[in-house]
Amino acid sequence: MENVKETKNKGVAFDVILRPATADSPPVVHHQSSPTVERPLSQQDIDRKLKEAQERRLSLEASKLQSITKEKERVQEVNQKAQELSEAFSKDAEKKLAEKMETFEENKRAQELAKQEKLKEHERHAQEVRKKRQSQPPDDSKSSN
Repeated sequence: MENVKETKNKGVAFDVILRPATADSPPVVHHQSSPTVERPLSQQDIDRKLKEAQERRLSLEASKLQSITKEKERVQEVNQKAQELSEAFSKDAEKKLAEKMETFEENKRAQELAKQEKLKEHERHAQEVRKKRQSQPPDDSKSSN
């Protein structure tokens, strides 16, 4: 591949590729490994390796169980906190509703008492007007227009 460096104003250099890229595959690297020496395994070596593998499995299982237990505890704590918040919200809402209902009842009673008082006052006034009419002699000038 042939590259030519060209410069533009102010000394900026860039490469110009004169040939298109080819689809060459990367070279394959062969690793030379040392020859493994086959040694016979004794029954003790096999038993030891099996025991170590069993211990690794048990250790891994124990760590998984521990993490699962911690996660369950965390979930229970979160659920308990959510339930407590929900109960607190419910109690607060119930308390506010009870206060509103009490205020409503008090206002309703006050309005009813005010209406009754107004009706009593109206009735007293009507009685006074009737008494005045009865005590005065009938005036024919009003009725004969």
